[in-house]
Amino acid sequence: MRRIAYRFLAAISVLVAYSGAACAAPRPHYGGTLRVMLQSAPDTLGIPADATPADYWDMARTLSLIGDTLVTLDAQGRPQPSLAVAWQSDPSDRHWQFTLRRGVKFHDGSAASPAAIAQILGTLHSSWTVRASADSVTIESETAMPSLLAELALPRNLLLKRNADANNNNESRPPIGTGPFLVADWQPGKRLKLAASEESWAGRPFVDAIEIEFGKSLRDQAIALELDKTDVIEAAPQAANASQRHGTSSSSSLSLPVELLALVFSANSKARDPRLREALALAIDRKPIQSVLLKGAGEPAASILPNWMTGYTAVFSVQANPQRARSLLADSRQPVLNLSYDASDPQAQLIAERIALNAREVGIAVQVSVSGAEDIRLMRVVLPSPDPATSVSEAARQLRLPLPAFPAATLGKSSNLDLDLDDLYRAERGLLDDYAVIPLFHLPIASAVSARVRDRETGRPVDWNESGLSRADVWLADSRSTDLRSTDSRSSDARPQAARR
Repeated sequence: MRRIAYRFLAAISVLVAYSGAACAAPRPHYGGTLRVMLQSAPDTLGIPADATPADYWDMARTLSLIGDTLVTLDAQGRPQPSLAVAWQSDPSDRHWQFTLRRGVKFHDGSAASPAAIAQILGTLHSSWTVRASADSVTIESETAMPSLLAELALPRNLLLKRNADANNNNESRPPIGTGPFLVADWQPGKRLKLAASEESWAGRPFVDAIEIEFGKSLRDQAIALELDKTDVIEAAPQAANASQRHGTSSSSSLSLPVELLALVFSANSKARDPRLREALALAIDRKPIQSVLLKGAGEPAASILPNWMTGYTAVFSVQANPQRARSLLADSRQPVLNLSYDASDPQAQLIAERIALNAREVGIAVQVSVSGAEDIRLMRVVLPSPDPATSVSEAARQLRLPLPAFPAATLGKSSNLDLDLDDLYRAERGLLDDYAVIPLFHLPIASAVSARVRDRETGRPVDWNESGLSRADVWLADSRSTDLRSTDSRSSDARPQAARR
């Protein structure tokens, strides 16, 4: 059985300290402040429904340090305990019961009781009926929820209390969670300081604090890492590729593809004829775009889901076929199509212009502009889950396509490897048949870390690709920071009591 190594949280989620075997020398240190830089500049600590992929990943990583979900998914897409230690459903998948972990507290000292958890989930999902009992919560729905476990593992279902201020604005105050770090200081759009939770149910982290600076460009982040002014940064995938080839003092990491770059036709697009949309799909030569504009990053795509999720993407051809495209047009008069893009995406304009050039070569008039009524939009789409049914549904939602329908037997399996791939393929194929969306590339997300950020198990600099979702303990290896204190007198197993639960 093939192993799928999904890096959903890429870099920062591995900072959460979980209990494990005693480490080899050198011995980890407690203390220090881990410094992080991110591109986004959020006004609130939440994930907006219309978040860009960069904003989504930034906030998902940040909030995962503060809160927990009921369950998580491992590298194979199998549900694992988090705040829930056991669960069961009835045969209809409309009634689920979750047994909660005992003794967990929110950072304000209040109990993470079934009543508190039920209130949060009920607020997040008005279509669910959520009830609390002595040691569990039940979730009921009028429709079957066979993929509920994968849904509950998404960052939007982190169990966070949001206390209202005097104006009843729940988003104006930082959230209160049960995670390994609590909010110590929050300056919207600028800076967030997190302090280690001494009573974390999963174990006290090695680092004392995490300071996150927001609104930093990728260039500024790279310079700061080089000058030793930060420890963890985001990076463009192509830059991470170059770093891995040439070697640097920092460690670069690429996730598996977790984003989709695609063309999407608007509801009122002048390209109403499916043959015109198919001709455009056949005109696009993806390989030069990947080689030159993306500098080798990502994978050319003609499917919504990447191959590591499904194993069947070879049946979707990514080869350009200009001759077939011209025959589909058959000398018919074609409208001029307006192709728009996200002006904040540094690569988007160049990619859009290259697509327009390919289109004109087969007789399709495409002009690139960020103004006026758009016929086509170049979009990045988040694929947020290692569960393929969940990711294709989330992609459809972001693309404003009808949600795919799955037979009940296809969903809710113990692993995404157990899915009926025929049903999954038919669902994805149904979203692509009329060419309302043209997939282009599956892209990874990238990060880089300083050499002082070490792995507890090996003592070596953290390899984010190896760490993945294991949430390995990390610590700061040297004493350059005045915040760092050595605890050589303590064994690496002499962690606070919460670490040994």
